Amino acid sequence: MSTGALIVLLVAVGVITFLYRYAMIGLFASRSLPAWLHALCRHIAPASFAALTASALFVHGGTLSIDLGAPKPWAALVAALVAWRTRSVLATIATGMAALSLFKFLF
Repeated sequence: MSTGALIVLLVAVGVITFLYRYAMIGLFASRSLPAWLHALCRHIAPASFAALTASALFVHGGTLSIDLGAPKPWAALVAALVAWRTRSVLATIATGMAALSLFKFLF
């Protein structure tokens, strides 16, 4: 694929993405969402984060691999406990990174 064709493709995909997102905002900007839909929207970010985290922890090479001998699941458990107890994003990230480093050293 030539450079010009790649640039045209990237611009086209960007315009399509913008129009799609703008259409959703434009359709719902002047309307209030139903209560049930508003309640569901609150769970989008945590569900997306959980899916990304679970795939990073338990999917290797396209297959499900639950390896409790690996350091990542244990560091994630420590970080989840810190998040649950402190409700602090900074403490969770710092503790998770420290736990991952420690568990990589120990394992």
